Amino acid sequence: ERGPLKFSVERMEVSWSGAPVPLTVTEFWIIHSLIRHPGHVRTRQQLMDDANVLVDDQTITSHIKRIRRKFLKADPGFDRLDTVYGAGYRWKPAASEKDAAPAVAEDRPGE
Repeated sequence: ERGPLKFSVERMEVSWSGAPVPLTVTEFWIIHSLIRHPGHVRTRQQLMDDANVLVDDQTITSHIKRIRRKFLKADPGFDRLDTVYGAGYRWKPAASEKDAAPAVAEDRPGE
């Protein structure tokens, strides 16, 4: 749990400001990758590797759009998922989170 984000690897559940965010398995692992490295840019290739999917760049872009839409449904002011043009994506930490440890330290179940 960090700020309005609650993230459970064991349950594969995500909520934002108390509202559930229903993510697909691929979307879940993409968010997992981003929040483990708050403030750092993750390339599309890194996101594909972390989500264990082999897709093209446009598919990752589509996943990010859907993820953003789902968080916006939970909170119309959601602005934590940044696109870094030409580089990838980043989870933007709140000011109070910038010096904190990564939001998620668990590994995938079974790893």
